Amino acid sequence: MFEYLLPNVFKKVGLGLYLLSVFFVFFATKVGIDAILRSDLISIFAVLGFGLIINSKEKEEDERTMICRYKALGKTFRFLLIMFILTKLLDLASSGEPTGFSFFAFLSVLDYFITFHLLLKNEL
Repeated sequence: MFEYLLPNVFKKVGLGLYLLSVFFVFFATKVGIDAILRSDLISIFAVLGFGLIINSKEKEEDERTMICRYKALGKTFRFLLIMFILTKLLDLASSGEPTGFSFFAFLSVLDYFITFHLLLKNEL
């Protein structure tokens, strides 16, 4: 059903990219990367790493994992809508700087990852 899934090996590549974003959090200033580029690199590597992790096949892909993927996708979509509306309301109330896209992308990917693994754990 999910023909777009990448092979399981991409989970390790995604984890490596995510760990690279964590590396940039702690060591980018020591390497000499400025703050704007650092925040962009952190968000790009984190979202790309999580994206590779959640779009990779499990070691055993069956109907149970497919159902968990659908449920996690639905819950993530609802979570993202709620966060989007709340953030826009808070931006209007505080008249602050609008929240960037990378914030929403990171939250939605993180929520999907956590929801999928919790559902998969509870389905056992």
